[in-house]
Amino acid sequence: MRNFITSDETSASSIINVEVNEVKRYYLVAAQKYRQGGATVSVGIDVTDRMEAEEALRIAEENYRSIFENALEGIFQATAQGSFISLNPAMARIYGYDSGEEMMAAITDIGTQLYVDSERINDFFQEMEENGKVTDFEYRAYRKDGSIVWVEQDTRAVRDSNGNVLYYEGMIQDITQRKRQEEELKRQLQELRIEIDQQKRQQEVAAITQSDYFQEIQSEADSLNVDDFWN
Repeated sequence: MRNFITSDETSASSIINVEVNEVKRYYLVAAQKYRQGGATVSVGIDVTDRMEAEEALRIAEENYRSIFENALEGIFQATAQGSFISLNPAMARIYGYDSGEEMMAAITDIGTQLYVDSERINDFFQEMEENGKVTDFEYRAYRKDGSIVWVEQDTRAVRDSNGNVLYYEGMIQDITQRKRQEEELKRQLQELRIEIDQQKRQQEVAAITQSDYFQEIQSEADSLNVDDFWN
């Protein structure tokens, strides 16, 4: 207040903190000069709750930003028209981009630019329409260099009070290695099935040729004179 009175300003305001009963509280103090600067009037408003709420919001935003920036999974928000609103560094890396900004600038139509199999985008919207979200949704996607990765996506629709979609938000994981392992396992199982079928046929043939009935036929066949038979 002394600084304000001796200054050339006619009005001023500031948030100050004061310890009241060993508890820190915040006050917004506003002052106004009158009588040609010879007198002042001031008002103080307790804004402790607002300041604490703002601090809690700041901490929450910092925590969210840290999770968003450092998550191993891709995190994104996208419009219903197919463009990205935001995406984190992990998302950009999955698709081979150097930054989220580069990917957002490059991808203007998610359905045609990222989906290898165009029918999968229709499957996505159908499931979203039915359930309001999609979970464990797998599809093949193009990377920046044209190579293909398998991704798994969990997404929900964020709607307004009238039920209109504002945007989609979700998470994406690169499951290429898992899909390769699954394909290798399928190949091995198929080879094993073929081998088992072959062994089964061999066992069936052996069982037939070793049967008494087959031995009798073979004995009779061996005793036949082919020339006499045809004559």
